[in-house]
Amino acid sequence: TKLRQHTDSLADIAEFVFVDAPNEMQPYDTSGVDNMARAAAVKSGETLNRVIRGWYGLKSAEPERVCGLETSIAYLTTVLNEQGPFDGIFGFSQGKCGLMAGVMCALLENRYEALGKKCAHPPFAFAIIASGYMLSDSKWKHLYERPLSTPSLHMYGILDSYIHVSKSIDLCRVYSQSAELSTHGG
Repeated sequence: TKLRQHTDSLADIAEFVFVDAPNEMQPYDTSGVDNMARAAAVKSGETLNRVIRGWYGLKSAEPERVCGLETSIAYLTTVLNEQGPFDGIFGFSQGKCGLMAGVMCALLENRYEALGKKCAHPPFAFAIIASGYMLSDSKWKHLYERPLSTPSLHMYGILDSYIHVSKSIDLCRVYSQSAELSTHGG
């Protein structure tokens, strides 16, 4: 993985748990190169056996309405209960993992109903969020109404063509103890 050299160098002081998204996505739920590769393969008569997973899909873009987020929250709650406690969370990979890290920070800090009564995990001691952003779906906007106190590092690319830099900065501003790290790339 892209993180292997970092996780290997920290193996003596930290344990990393990698979690795959629970929702199986359809080609119309995904975007970017992978979706283009799928479309090209289907057009040429080939099939791709790889299952694409995601944290949520879009029911509509304008206004934004998401689906599958409840499933992801329930799944992550199970991971927290069964494999935790965890000191922190790192959301990385084209924004949706960054988005989920922010969602979970908000849910744990404020004990929102979506987290469910079964989650006893404390708020995270830190969050590292790469290319994160906030949901604009009206059902989930309440997650960002109160400042979040989880100390956080927000990383983003100035030229990121997938998650616009302004979206990552907007999420960063929700955290009262945040730091930013930007690159010139995407």
